[in-house]
Amino acid sequence: MKPSITWVVQAGDPVTVGGVLLALPKIDVGRIFLNGRPVSLEENVEPGDRIDIHPRREAAVGGLRILAQRDGVMLVDKPAGLPTETTKQGEDSVISELLRSLRGGHVHAATRLDVAVSGVVACCLGRDASRTFEEWREHGQVRRTYLAIARASDLPAEGVWNTPLARGRDSAGRDRARLGGSDAAPALTQFRVIRRARASLLELTPTTGRMHQLRAHAAGAGAPFVGDRLYGGPTSIVTVDGRVAPFDRVALHCVRIELPALDAVAPIPEELRLAWREFGGSDSDWGY
Repeated sequence: MKPSITWVVQAGDPVTVGGVLLALPKIDVGRIFLNGRPVSLEENVEPGDRIDIHPRREAAVGGLRILAQRDGVMLVDKPAGLPTETTKQGEDSVISELLRSLRGGHVHAATRLDVAVSGVVACCLGRDASRTFEEWREHGQVRRTYLAIARASDLPAEGVWNTPLARGRDSAGRDRARLGGSDAAPALTQFRVIRRARASLLELTPTTGRMHQLRAHAAGAGAPFVGDRLYGGPTSIVTVDGRVAPFDRVALHCVRIELPALDAVAPIPEELRLAWREFGGSDSDWGY
């Protein structure tokens, strides 16, 4: 497949791949190559470098959008409200949709998102693909990037949250992460404030994958996500004209997963764009 656009870096262009993409006209970004090799958005570029941008490879499976797939690894766009895996109550899930469409087989969720969270989920079709994915994970080759709207006023521009996390339950018996304790496991999240308005738009990159890691770390830093009732986030939005609008999902979105052989971006859901506009932000702040 030919790239949708090829750009040769010029003197005066931004110094990273992501910066160059933001400066180009809006395009459908899928896999990105720098001088013939796949790269992340953070990689530096120099004049004369060639950036090839391939469009997303999308297909429909049941009610899901398949963003990219190769050698049994599938990157799926999960909407908020749909579980990643089938619950004890037998609700539909990403896995059940795939099994229904594929008419059986072995389907494994290699990454997971909470029910109220949207974005890219990695699934493996068959045990060989699952083993390959676990090898990538062990070698630190699975990179996930999230965007979130947080109620935060005094976060630094960037930093790291590294409080260990343990599994616990709240007074209603719901699973939740607990900060610290003798049974806590290491957890590390890098964060960056993209823009501050009447809330903060954050970019988050987890190194570990603990239960509710991003939600617990953000809340522990005084920046719970909008809509995250479990961790103290506001469940309504006061709009710029004074209206109170309910918000019934967590304002957290896994925007991108980068793997050695695969890369996909999940479009920002309209409800998140609308919420951010109500906080005084603009669509261009998302960067995707």
